[in-house]
Amino acid sequence: MKASLYPAQELRRRALTWAVKLRVNPRVIRVQEMRRKWGSCSSAGTVTLAADLVAQDERFQDYVIVHELLHLRYTSHGRMFKALMSAHVPEWRRIAVSKDRQRGAVGG
Repeated sequence: MKASLYPAQELRRRALTWAVKLRVNPRVIRVQEMRRKWGSCSSAGTVTLAADLVAQDERFQDYVIVHELLHLRYTSHGRMFKALMSAHVPEWRRIAVSKDRQRGAVGG
């Protein structure tokens, strides 16, 4: 991702690009400080991303963004959820293991 004066906007733009690819429509995409999670998705359709996610590798950003956006379609981490994660972020399992050790799991 290019350096920007508005990193939250860049992260939001990236999430909206993925939302189009995944054919989901988040009600709101927030970027805010989060201490324990990299992201979350509410039942009301609000996707929240950690502000410091912008400092992470783009592959990890994609993993978190796709993970949270898919929760708009699938609330659990079932077979379809995992299949779509694999289709869109093929290395997601490897990324998840390495980053979970640093900060805790991606939110649900």
